[in-house]
Amino acid sequence: MSDFPQADAGPHRLRLLGGRPLLRAALISVCCTLLGAGAFLVLLGSDLEDNGGDLPGSAVLLVFLDALIGLAACAVVGPVKGSRVGNLLIVVVAVWSTWAVPAWIVSVVRLGARRSAGMDTVVVLVTVLGGLGYTMLREPAAALQPGESVLTVMVGAAFTAGALLWGRVRGTRSALVAALREQAKSAEHARSAAVLMREAEIAQARAEERSAIARDMHDGISHQLAIVAMHAGALSYRVDLTADQQRATANTVRDAAAGANVMLREALTALRETDDIRPTSPLPSSSSLQRMVETARAEGAEVSLRWKNLTAAELSKNPQRAMTFARITEELLMNSRKHAPEAAVSLLLEGATDAVVLHVSNPIPRGQRPRSSEPLGTGLGLVGVTERAELLGGSARYGATVLDTFEVEVRIP
Repeated sequence: MSDFPQADAGPHRLRLLGGRPLLRAALISVCCTLLGAGAFLVLLGSDLEDNGGDLPGSAVLLVFLDALIGLAACAVVGPVKGSRVGNLLIVVVAVWSTWAVPAWIVSVVRLGARRSAGMDTVVVLVTVLGGLGYTMLREPAAALQPGESVLTVMVGAAFTAGALLWGRVRGTRSALVAALREQAKSAEHARSAAVLMREAEIAQARAEERSAIARDMHDGISHQLAIVAMHAGALSYRVDLTADQQRATANTVRDAAAGANVMLREALTALRETDDIRPTSPLPSSSSLQRMVETARAEGAEVSLRWKNLTAAELSKNPQRAMTFARITEELLMNSRKHAPEAAVSLLLEGATDAVVLHVSNPIPRGQRPRSSEPLGTGLGLVGVTERAELLGGSARYGATVLDTFEVEVRIP
């Protein structure tokens, strides 16, 4: 099997030995034939000039064999690009033909690209011995000048070594390119695996956040239904209530039922991807925000909470929104403790025309500034924050600023 680098081509392209396309193989054969014919004609002209224009019978036979071997070697040198045996056979026969010299060079370079010391030695020996035999066949031993045989051996060995070195350089470069391609492919696989892992982590974080939201919804609905049951029960046996008291109680029942209906719809939305509902701690509310801040201060954190165009009582009129802001604030305070435990955290709840906006910011500790707007750490907590806001039709933005602060803005209508 060939160990040459294989060209990357589609299955619709014709291939021969070694994976060479047909057109390139034919082009190599044609070029070798034309170049070899030129060398052959030059040598033939020299022989005719030396012999007065009339070659002896043995010389004519050698010329005929030279042309025959040359044509055969040049014809097959293109298709056998990836064949070690084929190229070695060309080297063996080509040393007996002037016409086959271009095919010999191509084959020696190919064999040199294999970077095998044993193969290089065989090629040098075959070329030197074959060249010496061809020289002695053309020039009888008696006609050779002293030292001419040694010179022939040295020139043949040097020329062969040069061709082998050229092939070795080409082979080294091809191996390096193949290694770089393999490294690039491995890096791409690793990047794809990291992306998939990150997506899985985000999906898990979203599922866990939906589960938490569903638990909150479950507790909230239970609370609203308890209010409905209590006031409805009071209406059934309290015959001493005035008309205004009865209307107030009925309004309470209506508001609680409406709130339960809203929570039920949001719970069903959140439950599309989870069915793990387990009652937990009491639901947070707008009053929980101040308790969270006080708890953080008691633990040594520097936290401030400000209200703008909004009060805790106004926020509590929408229990679901108040609970969501409390959960988000809890998550953001926990994030600041994890990534910037010494930094001061600023909380601002602002009442806008069409929404309530929560602004949270803290300085980024030295040496932890991210290279982009990506959050510090895994960012999965902020994914949950975004998920909570979007479930209520809101949005969340977060990232580092040019002032070396990390800011989060949550907007819920």
